[in-house]
Amino acid sequence: MKLRKEFDSIGSINVPSDKYWGASTQRSKKYFDIGEFLVRPVLIKSIAIIKKAAAKVHTKEKQIASNLSRAIIKASDEVISGKLHDHFPLKVWQTGSGTQTNMNVNEVIANRAIEILGGRKGTKKPVHPNDHVNKSQSTNDVFPTAMHISIAIKTKEKLLPSLRLLEKEL
Repeated sequence: MKLRKEFDSIGSINVPSDKYWGASTQRSKKYFDIGEFLVRPVLIKSIAIIKKAAAKVHTKEKQIASNLSRAIIKASDEVISGKLHDHFPLKVWQTGSGTQTNMNVNEVIANRAIEILGGRKGTKKPVHPNDHVNKSQSTNDVFPTAMHISIAIKTKEKLLPSLRLLEKEL
């Protein structure tokens, strides 16, 4: 397996070259490999919805260049559609706030956006996972909001149709 070297505040770590995640995700994958259950795709989708919305606002407020925002939005749409499903390897058993999952989404969107703009994964240029994708956001806000979005999605997809069927049968 080919590897690339990624860096974060802790140092360097090898990441599989074909994956869009970065150093934070690789560390979490290594040190929190607990159980079998991965973070649910609906939660990943919900976080990507937040990242897409934030990129739109940041562009409108001229806090992120429009070309970077367009790439972040396109990458977010790919996550939302499930196209990048294989790039979210984290287990549900993590530290308390969801930071590892939030960073996984940030890294995947950033690396895909870099690629869309013609750059190379892992360089954090011209799109940085924290400075651009996660700009002005806190996991303490993103994660609970994503949980609410996930509940809304599942309510629409599963609960309401089931209630309509129950009502019809009654």
